[in-house]
Amino acid sequence: MQRDMDLIRQVLIALEGGQPSAGISGYTEDQIKYHQALAIEAGLAEGRVIRVQSAITDVPGAVVLSRLTWAGHDFLSAIREETKWRQVKVFLAEAGKVLSIETIKAAAKHLFGM
Repeated sequence: MQRDMDLIRQVLIALEGGQPSAGISGYTEDQIKYHQALAIEAGLAEGRVIRVQSAITDVPGAVVLSRLTWAGHDFLSAIREETKWRQVKVFLAEAGKVLSIETIKAAAKHLFGM
């Protein structure tokens, strides 16, 4: 499954609002679980990933998110607003850069002084 930074952003927004799985539409349950696990792996959120031993997939059986980390709060504060998120994506696309946590942070710092 490919990483989707729009979904990572939505996962973080939902977690910040106290509803880790609510309000995320347009994605399958597997896509959401996969990206929740990525948020934990990236250090943006704390939680638990439950893997199914017999499954041959990258999608965990379940993910329980507990809270945003300090890094998750910082990351989200830079891109929470839809207008800023769009600006970051356009800036990176025009520069020929991929959307990654590092490039998003750098773009937000460049554009908004964060």
